[in-house]
Amino acid sequence: MNEILNDIGLWFRPYQYQCALAIIATILVIFGNEINDAIKGLVKRQHFLVRTGVFIVVCAFGYGLATVWLTAKLAEMLAKIPNIYVFPSVLIVFFMLGMYAQKQRHI
Repeated sequence: MNEILNDIGLWFRPYQYQCALAIIATILVIFGNEINDAIKGLVKRQHFLVRTGVFIVVCAFGYGLATVWLTAKLAEMLAKIPNIYVFPSVLIVFFMLGMYAQKQRHI
């Protein structure tokens, strides 16, 4: 079994950045409404132009920067996981995200 998991881990290594991107994108989709609601609560009493500007900055730059930066960090963390554990770890993360999304009725 260890040999099979090691082979799967070796096969998975070239795709770890894409997998990290998928995990970060999933997290942003699941928590996007909560993030937007928190920001909306902070600027709800501001002028329309300020609220619009904050929305543009958060959506265009905030989510983009978070995606790029967090994906790189997560890919670095995945690179530190031994080959035998990397694929099961990723499956567990996606399973946990799916369970959370189901519990929050996102699915």
